[in-house]
Amino acid sequence: MRITERSKKWWDKELSELVKITRDARRRNGANRSLDQVARIKIWKMEKDSMRRMVREKRKEYWQAF
Repeated sequence: MRITERSKKWWDKELSELVKITRDARRRNGANRSLDQVARIKIWKMEKDSMRRMVREKRKEYWQAF
């Protein structure tokens, strides 16, 4: 891993996995026709909100430790 001045030192594997889950939920939004569109969008938004919350927590923890 290369660390530069633009690196996000608070980013970890847990966040990477959560981003993958969120992106998959967005992609499935159009592919999963068994649910209505409102339900698919609601699932994606919940995943997106959980990812954003986790990013804020990780940044806060990192900077408080700094």
